[in-house]
Amino acid sequence: MKPILLICLCLTIVGCAASDGFDNRNFAIDTYSPTPNEIQLAEGRARNYWERNMARLGPEPRYLAVETSTLLGPTPGLYPKLTNSETTASFFSSATPYTDLQLKGVMIYDTTTGHFVGNQGYVSVDTPNPGEVARFGDYTARWIGTGGSLFF
Repeated sequence: MKPILLICLCLTIVGCAASDGFDNRNFAIDTYSPTPNEIQLAEGRARNYWERNMARLGPEPRYLAVETSTLLGPTPGLYPKLTNSETTASFFSSATPYTDLQLKGVMIYDTTTGHFVGNQGYVSVDTPNPGEVARFGDYTARWIGTGGSLFF
């Protein structure tokens, strides 16, 4: 009985340590075009977050993934992207109807330039744990959500 408890304890400790690491799954399931107002507001939130946390976080990774907006409902052609995604488990494991799908618009903030890397955003269903580093499209970025609070 004791070896089983020891194994469970080890798995719990390793699991907790891994949550601060890097999630190599791609959280972007599609791209979208946020409005200029969404871009401006989210960029300001990302800039404020970075100013508050840069000394604590350090220069790596260079990018921050910022929630730009909540997107309304699924779009045509989205379902095949959901089924082929590495990160839509919460949707498929719940009894949520497809029409009630919660989508997040995410943009990538470059901490060295103080601006987003472009005007294109990514669509995500699931997101990494707060503060975790993960992939969004071609970028490896720290997930900060809306950037409104300290996560870790």
